[in-house]
This record gives sequence, C-alpha cells and structure tokens, in this order.
Amino acid sequence: MQPPRLRLFALLAALSLLCPPLAHAAPPATREQMAAFEAGFTAGQASFDSGEYLAAVELWITAAGRLPEVTAHREHRLAVYQYVADAYARGLADETEVEPLGAAVAALDAYCEGFTRSYGTETPLDPKIVRILADLRGRLDAAVAIRELQAAPQEGAGRPPPITLVPAPKPWKGLTIGGGILLGLGLGAVALAATGAARGQYLETRFDDPINACDLERLQGHCADLHADGERNNAVAIAGTILAPLLLGGGAALLVMGLKRRPHRTRHALAPALAPSFIGLRLGGRF
Repeated sequence: MQPPRLRLFALLAALSLLCPPLAHAAPPATREQMAAFEAGFTAGQASFDSGEYLAAVELWITAAGRLPEVTAHREHRLAVYQYVADAYARGLADETEVEPLGAAVAALDAYCEGFTRSYGTETPLDPKIVRILADLRGRLDAAVAIRELQAAPQEGAGRPPPITLVPAPKPWKGLTIGGGILLGLGLGAVALAATGAARGQYLETRFDDPINACDLERLQGHCADLHADGERNNAVAIAGTILAPLLLGGGAALLVMGLKRRPHRTRHALAPALAPSFIGLRLGGRF
C-alpha cells in the first residue's frame, strides 16, 4: 500500500494529463503596431479602389501581419482577410498560371491554419474566405494538371517525321498553260484589231460625209470629236494587228512544246487557224 504522500502525487499527475496545456496567448498589439496596421490598411484600400487588386493584397497581408492572432484582434484580421479574398477573386478572375494561383492559395491557407490553431475547430472559419479559397484551389489544381500534361513527352515525339514523297514537277504543264494564255491573248488582239479597224472606218465615213462639212484644216465641235475618236480606233487596230501574230505564234509554239513533253503515247498539235471568215485553233493528233 502506497504512502498518502505518494498517492497525492499520483492523483495530481493523473489530473494534469486530463487537462491539456494552455497555449500562451500573444500580447495585444502596441500603439505603434496599430498605427502601422491602419496605415497599411488605408494604402491597400486605395490600391483596391484604383483596380490594383494584387497590390492591395500585398499591403493588406503585410498590415494584418502586424497584429497577432488573438481574440483582441480577431475581428480586425478577419475583416482584412475578407478583403484579401475578395481582391484575389477579382485580380485572378482570368488567371490560368500556376504561380499566382499558388501564391493566393498559400496566403489564404496560412490565415485559415492560424485561425484554427488559435481558436480551435469549434470556431468556424468565415464562409466567404472558405468559398474563395476552394475556388482558387480548384483552379490551381487544373493549372497544375495542364502544365504537367504539356510537359509530358508526347507519344511518338522521338520518332523522325514521316517522309513525304513529292511528285516530280511536270514542266509540260507550265508550257501548255502559258501557250494557252498567249493564244487567248492573241485571239483577243485579233478581235481588238478588227473592232478598231471597223470602228475607225465608220468614223472616217462620217467625217467625210458632206452633211457634216468637216474640214481637216479647221477641226472643231463635232468634227473634232469624230477625228479624235477615229485616230484612237486606228491606233487600236494597228496595235492589235502587230500584237496578234506575235501572241498567236508564241502561244502556239509553247503549246506544241508542252504537248510534245507530255508523257503520253498520243501526239497532239495545236496551231492557230486563220481564214478570211474564220479565226480559231486547229488541233491535230497522231496515234
């Protein structure tokens, strides 16, 4: 049987185990700390009002750090971190990068952990802060997943690119296309020469008509217009007459060369066909 003094010590030891040790609370802030807190809060509010939300966050968190997490300052710190959460929600509304989202989650996590450590789990956290923290955490997880997916080696990344066989160019196509274009221009020049000549002849007839009484030495009024119009049409007819054979001959030559180079058993020959009442192309073939 234990002596009475030993039983008393054992009882005191058992009671000490039933009562958890109390944390020593930090003393309230001094007057200087409160002044610095108020100045930082005011500066953060000015940044927030001007739309610089992340700058306001830095000022507010620094200001809140001047107040210890004790009951005397709980409401002050809570109000500041409500503002901080709101500023994060605004400033990071369209953010998709990992670093700024991670910094926001770390800051709000630190506040929530300090709050719970000081007041216990029986004192609930502010719902607004919890909601914004959950949203930021979800966006951070998504950003991290996207970055990891982009950094992962893609399937087949180490394989050489497939070799694409480019068909050899076909020089005959360019020749035939160029020849066809020149032939078309040549036919247009023929038509232009014919139209200009006909129009010039008509204007000359009107100029020489006695009814108009036109004098070549004294051109004026309607006679001057007929003479100028006739000169223009004669120039068009002359230009068409000069260009038509050049274009038709060059086009026919290119077309014949292209058709000869074409890898085909049949042989074709395309040449302009001119007659007093016909302008066109003649195509001949040999098999």
